[in-house]
Amino acid sequence: MESYAVFLDIDNTLYCDGAVPAANVRALREARSRGHYIFLNTARSFGMIPNGLMENLPLDGAVAGIGTDLRLRGEQIFHHVMPVDELKAIARHFEGQGREVGFEGETTTLWMYPKDHRGPDRLTRADEFDTVWRGVKISKLYIRGQLTPQEHALFSEKYTVFQHARYAEFVTKGFDKATGMRRMAAHLHIPVERCIAMGDSANDADMLRAAGISVAMGDAIDEIKQMCDYVSCDARDGGVAQAIEKFLLMQ
Repeated sequence: MESYAVFLDIDNTLYCDGAVPAANVRALREARSRGHYIFLNTARSFGMIPNGLMENLPLDGAVAGIGTDLRLRGEQIFHHVMPVDELKAIARHFEGQGREVGFEGETTTLWMYPKDHRGPDRLTRADEFDTVWRGVKISKLYIRGQLTPQEHALFSEKYTVFQHARYAEFVTKGFDKATGMRRMAAHLHIPVERCIAMGDSANDADMLRAAGISVAMGDAIDEIKQMCDYVSCDARDGGVAQAIEKFLLMQ
């Protein structure tokens, strides 16, 4: 039997309401026992993956940070880091605005918060990338709320921007979940036709288009459901498990 590689979005796909449905865990374990590969493919940077997912689930690794950080069996096999001068320029733009901005990295996230907030890993000025946070490796940006049209135009010159209902995120152009999936599949010598991608939101679209089999959760946004080969049940009801059973376990 030929091996497939499964690439799973985390939030509201594999993981819902702070937990992974038990049916998903059972299906992942059975798929791996049959020689298939299971990966997270997430917009979250590696340092922002919920505690316990990598350690407690039957996974082969992760594609994190919208395709910028690839891990296979505990080894980092690829990592794109945003240049310091770009990080400083972005930080200068948001300095003093009182908006919540996250500079997401492989081990930590630096946060620009409203002035009255106190917490660890706080970034207050752009020049701290030369002092306090010298050498930190950042791969993507998170901004709570909506970008203005002017900001969207500004950041779109160098970055791929994803605007969601409650937040925006962006990553260096040339990276997305699809490029990360392709890079991992090539490393494993698995053709993209034997990649199964599952997701629910706009930043999953590139991965879903590129995969040989695309699966939307039943509670995904309409745009995602319309473009996929298969729509499973809702994520919290074990949509991942339903799709794995259909495409890998019933063969």
